[in-house]
Amino acid sequence: MEMDGQLTFEFSKRPTIKGFPELRWTGKRPYESTQYYPAQLKERYGEDVSGWINKIFWGDNLQVMSHLLKKYRGQVDLIYIDPPFDSKADYKKSIKLKGQVVTGDSNSFEEKQYGDIWTNDEYLQFMYERLTILRDLLSETGSIFLHCDYHRNSYLRIIMDELFGNGGQDGKGSGFKNEIIWQRTGAHND
Repeated sequence: MEMDGQLTFEFSKRPTIKGFPELRWTGKRPYESTQYYPAQLKERYGEDVSGWINKIFWGDNLQVMSHLLKKYRGQVDLIYIDPPFDSKADYKKSIKLKGQVVTGDSNSFEEKQYGDIWTNDEYLQFMYERLTILRDLLSETGSIFLHCDYHRNSYLRIIMDELFGNGGQDGKGSGFKNEIIWQRTGAHND
């Protein structure tokens, strides 16, 4: 749909089903549409296979995914995401100086890569918006894998059930299929 000269993509809303979980948080805003944003293609990788080649885009992931909707809506068979975990940490880049590695503290060179400090409500809205777009990129038979840890697993599972469906009582149909758990065995997870 085009509004005010801007290409806009609208998202279908799943019907509310009695007994079906829906997560609520303060300030939850329905994510009903997004605008098309031009995205900067940074790199192509691999061989062209049936008109497809792997691509790396530069930019905010929400805008890049909105860009991808124009050409790939409903066509992506596999999505793997490794979103922020809400680890309550800022991640800094280590900088090498004349062969020495310098890590971030107040007396050295540092560059903040990204912050992973959220309020609960901000984090949930952030993920809700991105998962909504991913749902529309995913093909009917596609699969999505979301990498997370125990801090946000239960919240993200409910949001995904709301957006994708929970797979029904017998596990058949659309929605949740399985959970993969990485068991830590010690300090070195070889």
